[in-house]
Amino acid sequence: MQENHIEANVRVAGLDKPFSRNGNGITMTGKRCAFRLEMMMTKRTLRQAFLVGTLVPFGFAAQAQDAGFVQLTYGSINVSDGYSDRDYVGLNSRFVMTSNFALLLDVTRQDREENVTSVSVGAEISVGPGKLRALFDTSDSDLGTAPDRKYALGYRYDAGPATGMIYDLELSRAEYAGDINATTLRGEAVKYYPPGPGGAYIIGQLRAAVTRPSGNADLGYDVAGVATIVTPGGLNIGAEIGFGKISYDLAPLAAVNNGYTAFKPFVSYRISDTAEVILRGEFVNSDLYELQGASIGIRLGL
Repeated sequence: MQENHIEANVRVAGLDKPFSRNGNGITMTGKRCAFRLEMMMTKRTLRQAFLVGTLVPFGFAAQAQDAGFVQLTYGSINVSDGYSDRDYVGLNSRFVMTSNFALLLDVTRQDREENVTSVSVGAEISVGPGKLRALFDTSDSDLGTAPDRKYALGYRYDAGPATGMIYDLELSRAEYAGDINATTLRGEAVKYYPPGPGGAYIIGQLRAAVTRPSGNADLGYDVAGVATIVTPGGLNIGAEIGFGKISYDLAPLAAVNNGYTAFKPFVSYRISDTAEVILRGEFVNSDLYELQGASIGIRLGL
């Protein structure tokens, strides 16, 4: 869907509580003396998994085009300071049924403290000058690391070739085990610049989001800029730079606030009119850990 994210979008990908889609489906593991020791170890593992979850990547920062596609991505991420490394595989897709209607489907599987599969389904229809989309996410997490349910409503407006601008706005609500939830407002602007003498052109993207956790955590936020050079020969090069604060609640009275900066270079090559190979790097510094990773994906136009 919208990536995000950051995939998302990582998502891809975002500042929904760190176990949201667009991101990209995240995971976690979590008799007197023995019971207390086990609980202490489990709480530490849960906390570590939550802290890293928001920054797990998936795909490009934006997928703001009308064409149908299927994209398969595999990635691996190394995390410092005792946090769990993880591997992930995801399928993002958009099926254009008519000029006014499309179906959306994302499936993500992550191998880390807990193996979790997340599924997102949605639809997009033409409304007025743009396209309205509705999404529903769910997962098989047993420990509340991914949302039990997530609802999102978004609108994308293409201002036309005269301006080269696309605008997107989305409101979402994620619900987790333990009566915890988070509400996120996300906006994105995409600019297609005119081609140069050789036919290459630049795409600029600016994304921002704010997240209101249900408990005592601070207001979370995410700001990112992306620049992509698209060449007529099929080679595309770009990078995303972002910063923000991951804010969420492990429990109603257990808040976590973690500032971060991120650099995510990527390169892709169109091997045919309908196929593209995508390589992406991930370099993140936060108050609590460092993250490095890479992913490879193949995207097929429909």
